[in-house]
Formats: sequence, structure tokens, C-alpha cells
Amino acid sequence: MENNKSTIQQTLQSWFPNAFNNGENYDEVSDYAALRQFAQYTLKLINQNKPETTDPFKIIYLLYHKGSLHDKNAIENEYFTYLAKDESPGTLKKHLELMPDELKSIYIKTILEN
Repeated sequence: MENNKSTIQQTLQSWFPNAFNNGENYDEVSDYAALRQFAQYTLKLINQNKPETTDPFKIIYLLYHKGSLHDKNAIENEYFTYLAKDESPGTLKKHLELMPDELKSIYIKTILEN
């Protein structure tokens, strides 16, 4: 791992390398760009009904729970906002069922604020 990568980038890239193998150079990516890319990957897993669909939410919860204010803001502003942009009642129910309970209120707050 590169030392110039943030905790968010290191964690996401080591746990989910397939989310970042589209040829882009992720050594110089911001947390915001990495979280947007990871949100796209999460939605792809959900849409494909993959068995590991809850795993991204578990890692996001850990990053959020242990993260700095910057990390929390980045997760809310990029990851959750990306997930929420095309949310409907049916998808909201499905997304909430996949999330740890501790993330549900944060996600709903993000939806209401945007």
C-alpha cells in the first residue's frame, strides 16, 4: 500500500480490489472519488443480486464508525448521496435491509438533506 493513501482508500482498495480495477490510477484519487466509485460498485452488486451485497455496507459502517469528521462527511456526501440519487420506495427498502442498523439513520438523514 502507498503511504499517501488515506484510510478510506486503503481499506476500500484492499477489501474490494474489483471495485477499482477499471484502469484508472487510484494512487492519486481523493476519498470523494474513491467513495463514488465504491458506491457504483455497491449498486452493481445489488443489481446483480450477489451474495456478498451486504459486505460493502459493513466496511462503510466500520469506516464511518471509526473515522474522522472528514471521513464521515466524505461517506455521507459521496457514498450515500450517490446511492440515494435514484432512490425509490422499492429500492430504499432493499438498501435499508442490506445495511447494518447503525447506518440506516445516517442514510435516511442523507436522503432527507438532499
